[in-house]
Amino acid sequence: MGAKYQVYKDVAGKFRFRLRAENNKIVAVSEAYEQHAGCLNGVKSVQTNCNAEIEDMTIEGKRIPNPKYQVFYDKTCGYRFHLNARNGEIIAKSEAYETKDGCMNGIRAVQASCNAEIEDLAVTKKPVAVEPEMEAVAATAAASAVAMPMAASVGTAETTLELYDLPARAAKGDIVSFQGKLIRSDTGAGVPDARVDINERDRSFFNDELLAHTHTTDDGSFSVDWKARHLDWWDDTGEIYAHFRGNENAKPAKTGIHKIIIK
Repeated sequence: MGAKYQVYKDVAGKFRFRLRAENNKIVAVSEAYEQHAGCLNGVKSVQTNCNAEIEDMTIEGKRIPNPKYQVFYDKTCGYRFHLNARNGEIIAKSEAYETKDGCMNGIRAVQASCNAEIEDLAVTKKPVAVEPEMEAVAATAAASAVAMPMAASVGTAETTLELYDLPARAAKGDIVSFQGKLIRSDTGAGVPDARVDINERDRSFFNDELLAHTHTTDDGSFSVDWKARHLDWWDDTGEIYAHFRGNENAKPAKTGIHKIIIK
């Protein structure tokens, strides 16, 4: 599948677009537009300005006129870029990157997609849920849920989910064992026979990837193996978390983000 711009309507009824790379990762997203035509014009503006110069705002140096990419460091989440049109309007924004090199790779992905096709989901699909503005989302916050239905009904017991002893590094092809425990927050008792998903956070906050899933044992513990592979083409860091979606006895829970460098 080649890179493509996807135009869609969000749950608030606004029109947006995103650039989805060949590996299905989202590398840039737009602001909200009131009109469908305005959103399409936004895509065309990105395509027109996709080969703009890059201004690195993290170092001292000459400032360049619009249109331009601006690379900056957001203390809440990491390196990011946005693309400014000639009039200074921000027409596309990136996700967060752990390194500046990763951020630059994201810009190169946009530059390589000047002629990407436009897929108009606004006329064929139901509204798409989107998270709040990325600037307001801290990198340590719980990741967006993988697009799966929640349990039809959930119980009242608060739960705590933990992952244990994840490696900081792994080589492609290594077997990584995800081990942890799901317990009731009030009593510390394990929650048995509960499905736990292991996900990788898509830092564009649109479509996290399910890596593996398993069920807890009688004491709430779980273990599942995964064969390591590269998760993001623009950098070598996977952002892993576990997610319990809730059941008839217990409320949902997530772990924090665990970063694994995969070489």
